[in-house]
Amino acid sequence: MTSGVSHIPEAEAPEPDFDTSNYRKHMTGNPLQRRLIDRFHRQITTRVSALHPGTLLDAGCGEGFVAEIFLAAMPDLSLTGFDPHEGAIDLARQRNPGATFETGDLYRIAHEDDSFDVVCCFEVLEHLHEPDRALAEMARVARHAVVMSVPHEPFFCLANAARGKNWDIRPRGSDPDHRNFWSRQKFGAFAGKALDVDVLTGSFPWTICVGRPRA
Repeated sequence: MTSGVSHIPEAEAPEPDFDTSNYRKHMTGNPLQRRLIDRFHRQITTRVSALHPGTLLDAGCGEGFVAEIFLAAMPDLSLTGFDPHEGAIDLARQRNPGATFETGDLYRIAHEDDSFDVVCCFEVLEHLHEPDRALAEMARVARHAVVMSVPHEPFFCLANAARGKNWDIRPRGSDPDHRNFWSRQKFGAFAGKALDVDVLTGSFPWTICVGRPRA
């Protein structure tokens, strides 16, 4: 399986026309952060591969880093991704020419009920004002499973604060655009509003949840 580092050589990698925390995170040169991200990618790839999806929706796909890893591990996968940022979608298309990417809204997913075997959403829900609406939409379009991740609090904030990051943000160490702060147990309870939770685990400093949409 590939690591989280893009296959595009550094000199040829497309430059984003905007700056995002997701792009910075995936392109980091910090060796400790790189190891944590790669371990997280291995964990979510293992969880998703075990579901044997034929079709997958990457909700909030960003610049297509996770899509690239999934397609390398599951080459027969039909993957669709969407993100509200057009610049991110442009980069996702360059990284993954065999997949489908479009701009879209997590509150109003532009697909019919039960459209995808698996719906994934990684590091998105903590940014939303109404995560319940997004959860309900993902459960609606998923046939078999929804796989999600969010920061595992308070450990995510503490890890940032320990390396001197975001000391001026409250809670200290939080990313400035995070609006939801879930412990693992609380995120499991949140997911349980729309899903039957099968797996609630993690890869420090993130929580990972796998659930089945209720009929």
